[in-house]
Amino acid sequence: MNSAYVYLQLYKLFDNVTPVSVDCGQLCGKACCKGEDSGMFLFPGEKAVFSILNPDWIKIEQTDFTYKYNGKTCSVPLAMCSGECNRYERPLACRIFPLTPYINKNGRLEIITDPRGKGICPMAKAFFIDDFDPVFVKNIKKAFTLLCKNKRFYAFMQAYSAHLDEFNRFYK
Repeated sequence: MNSAYVYLQLYKLFDNVTPVSVDCGQLCGKACCKGEDSGMFLFPGEKAVFSILNPDWIKIEQTDFTYKYNGKTCSVPLAMCSGECNRYERPLACRIFPLTPYINKNGRLEIITDPRGKGICPMAKAFFIDDFDPVFVKNIKKAFTLLCKNKRFYAFMQAYSAHLDEFNRFYK
């Protein structure tokens, strides 16, 4: 499977759909696009997109975050931006922020507010899932339901969800 092609197709789900009907960046001064030591994880296989697009505003670095798949330890890359981007070249995590996929204790996919965003995003602090555009939430669910059919992606999601649990401890 060509992962770059899959991601490029999934990106289209978010070309004209956003978390709310207004420019949420005006609420917080585009806080999610600032920060010299912050970025968004790239999902498994997504790095291939940036090998093709090669945008000059993004830098990809390896992180300490890893997951196990088929007996191997896989590291997760982080996309760091300069604060300005081409909206149509953003990683999937940027497109769905402040929501994120999550595998619950029963092994089922849920869409939750990203606990890492609660320190910077007014919507992550105050909104419930039902407060977001329902098409936006539905498209996130559709994209990650498809991605989770891939065993490597699902293994990543289990580790990623445990990572999110660590952040959730501070916001409950």
